Amino acid sequence: MILKTPAKINFGLQVLHKRPDGFHELETILQMIDLFDEMEFLAGDGEIKLICNKPEIPEDENNLVFKAAKVLRERFPEKTKSGVNIQLKKNIPAGAGLGGGSGNAALALLGLNKFWDLGLGCEELIPFAASLGSDIPFFLVSPTALGTGRGDKIGKIASPRKISVVIVFPGFSISTPWVYQNLKLELTKKQNNISILQKFLSQSDISQLGNSLQNHLEPVVFNKYPVVREIKDRLLEIGACGALMSGSGSAVFGVFEDSFKAKEAYEMLPKGEWSSYLTETVSSFAEFLPESLIEYSQNMNLG
Repeated sequence: MILKTPAKINFGLQVLHKRPDGFHELETILQMIDLFDEMEFLAGDGEIKLICNKPEIPEDENNLVFKAAKVLRERFPEKTKSGVNIQLKKNIPAGAGLGGGSGNAALALLGLNKFWDLGLGCEELIPFAASLGSDIPFFLVSPTALGTGRGDKIGKIASPRKISVVIVFPGFSISTPWVYQNLKLELTKKQNNISILQKFLSQSDISQLGNSLQNHLEPVVFNKYPVVREIKDRLLEIGACGALMSGSGSAVFGVFEDSFKAKEAYEMLPKGEWSSYLTETVSSFAEFLPESLIEYSQNMNLG
């Protein structure tokens, strides 16, 4: 069984306050895009084994895919005793704020649920996902969603019409904990752009959506990594309706009114200096789940 696992962008990310547990209370709009990693699940010899095409990606318990397999095995030792060999092909840059590792973990849970015939429903898988990371449940719920709490409480949002997106990755990763540790909450803007963004998404008003993009984490990253701001400015110069750093960075995305303008902008970006991706939003799980999981996912009440 081969699964494609999507990347995500954040159309908006507001940090409301620091929580008693040390994390931050967030409001964010998460959106899947058609930039994919791939995972293949093969018969095992009793062990959990992970092989990745990128040498810099860990293949042990430091990888969320491995952790996802392990957490299911610990809960269902008899059903999972055959083990599994997982081959992971990475296309989504790591440490870019695009949720590549989180998407890998979520779809590993979904795939292994089928592979090991565990028979778990979506509501049963989500706690496993949340135990692995705050934004992992999103990849099991809906292609477009509102994230609250630590980003782990996910509410479905109706997916808008296809939106053309250009992603630019500057070639380095940024530590999410470092970004939050250096955030000056008193300097963040207090207006509620999330509800405004939801309105423009529901209307598929790409121009107004672009004008309303907001990420409270940008100033922290821009201060230390000015190239990230440079990328954002460049995307706006070449025709994006709006541009924003995704998550805690380092990738920046631009939204465009149509695919022609997005392709034109993509071709204007420097080659070699940065990595660029011409993508669009995902509006249905059917766009990337294999046929063997389409009906299965519908029965699980996935978006």
